[in-house]
Amino acid sequence: MPFYYSFQKATLKGSFFAKDYFTRFVRQYVSHVTKDPSYAETMTAPLMKLMPLISSLGMRWLVALIEDFRSLSEEGDTCEQVLGALSAPLTAARGSGMPVLIMLDDFPLASHMYESVPGDAPGLISLFEEPMKTALCPHLLTGSPEGVMEAIFTDPSFRGRAERMFLEALPEDTARALFTSLCGKLGVRADNGFAPGFARLFGGNPLYIKNMAKALWKMQKKDASEKDLWEAYFFEVTEGETAFYWTSVLGEYIGDAGSMRHALTFLDQMMKSGREAVDFDKLSRTLGIPGHSLKNAFEALKMTGIIEGIGNRDQAKDNVLKDIIQALSMKMLDGKSNEQIRRQMEEKYCRTNAPKACFEMVIPMASDAELVVAKAFEQIGKNLELDQDLIKQIQLAIIESAINAIEHSGSYEKKVGVKIMSYSGKLEIIIESPGRPFDPDATEEPTIEGKLHSANKRGWGLTLMRKIMDEVKVERIGDKTRVILIKNITSSGVSQ
Repeated sequence: MPFYYSFQKATLKGSFFAKDYFTRFVRQYVSHVTKDPSYAETMTAPLMKLMPLISSLGMRWLVALIEDFRSLSEEGDTCEQVLGALSAPLTAARGSGMPVLIMLDDFPLASHMYESVPGDAPGLISLFEEPMKTALCPHLLTGSPEGVMEAIFTDPSFRGRAERMFLEALPEDTARALFTSLCGKLGVRADNGFAPGFARLFGGNPLYIKNMAKALWKMQKKDASEKDLWEAYFFEVTEGETAFYWTSVLGEYIGDAGSMRHALTFLDQMMKSGREAVDFDKLSRTLGIPGHSLKNAFEALKMTGIIEGIGNRDQAKDNVLKDIIQALSMKMLDGKSNEQIRRQMEEKYCRTNAPKACFEMVIPMASDAELVVAKAFEQIGKNLELDQDLIKQIQLAIIESAINAIEHSGSYEKKVGVKIMSYSGKLEIIIESPGRPFDPDATEEPTIEGKLHSANKRGWGLTLMRKIMDEVKVERIGDKTRVILIKNITSSGVSQ
C-alpha cells in the first residue's frame, strides 16, 4: 500500500505534524482499500466520521489504532504523539498483512521539527529511525543530497540497507516524446519541426515539460506554432505554474520581502559573475548589503535546492530556473510588470522572429472606440503600402473584434489593447481585453434564415472575421482573452 507525505513548514510543530501525518495515512489507507480517492482528498472532516465505514470493512485493528492515537493526543506528550503517528504504517502492515511503501517528500525539513518553539527539540528527527528499519515499511526519502540526507548514508545502522538514487534529467528523445504526448492528450498539436529543439530548453525536467504542455492548453493554442511555444514559455516563467512553484519554494524559506530582495540580488550577481566561491565580505561591499544578510540569504537558498553545497552554484545548468530568477528580480528589484518582462525575454530569445513594424494602442470601452482603431489602421495600411480594398476588408474585421471585446468582456479595467504587427508576408492584429473568457468552439455559426426570424440580428462578427482573414485564433492569456487576426500578404501588398 503506498503512502505519500510531504513535509511543510506549517506542520513542523511536533503535535501538528503527528496529527497531520496520522490523518493523511488513515485517509490514504481507506482510499486504497475502497479505491475511492475522495477519502484521501478530504482533510477537513474528523477521522471519527470514518469509523462506521472502517468497521464495515472489517478493519478492527484500524479502529483501535485511531482510538489509541486520540488518547495520545489528549495526553499531550509530543514525542509519544510523533511515535504513535510514525508507527501507524507498521501497525497497519502487521494488522492487514500488506506492506506499506512510504514516500517522505522534502525529508530534510524533518530536522526542523520542534515541540513548542523552533529549535527546542532537534532530536525529534531521530524518531524516524526505527520505523525505517523494518522490511514491512520500506521508505523512499526525497531531498537535497547534503546534511540530513547524507547523514543517513553515514549512519552505521543504515549501512548496506539504504540505497542512494540521484534523479537525472530525462534523455532528450524521452523528454521530446513526453512533451508531444502530453500536448496530444490536452488537444494541442506541438509536434512541428521546431518542437524538439524547444523541448531541450527544459533540460529533461518532467515538471517543466508537464507545466509547459498545460500552459499551451490553458492559452488555447490548439495548433502551436514556434511563436506560440515561446509565448507560452514566457508566460510560464513569469506567472505560470512553474513560476508559482519556485516562488512558493523560495517563500517557504525566505520569510519577508526584504530578505527575498537580498536573495534575488545575491542570485543575480552569482549568475552574472559565474563564480564558484562566495566571498561574503567583498560581495557585501559590492552589493551594499550587510554581510550577515547575505549569509542568511545563502543558507536559505541552500535549503531551497537552488544552491547546493557550500560555495557552489547549481542553478546555472537549469535554464528555466535562471529565467524565473531573472523574471523575479526584474519584478521585485526593478518594479517591472509581467508584460514588460515578457517583452524583454522575447528580445532575448526571438530576435529573428521580430516583426518589421509594430503599432500598439489602448482604447476605452466606449461607444465608437472601435472606429478609432479602424482609422489608425487605415494610415498604417497606407504606410505598409497595402491594397486599398484589403485595408477596408481588414478594417471590418478589426471593428467586429473590437466591438466584441468592448461589449462582451465585462472587464472592470474598461480598456482594450490593440497591437498591429507586420511580418514578411504576413500581417497580425491582436485585440486583447481582460474579463470573461470566450470559447469560439461553443459559439454556433449563425444562418441567414435563423437571423431573419430572430429579434437579435447581431452575432455575425466571428463569421465575418473568418471570411476576411486567413486565420482567426482565440486564446486565453492569464485573465485576458486575446483574438488574433492573421492575413497573408504578397510582395505587392495584396491578399494571397
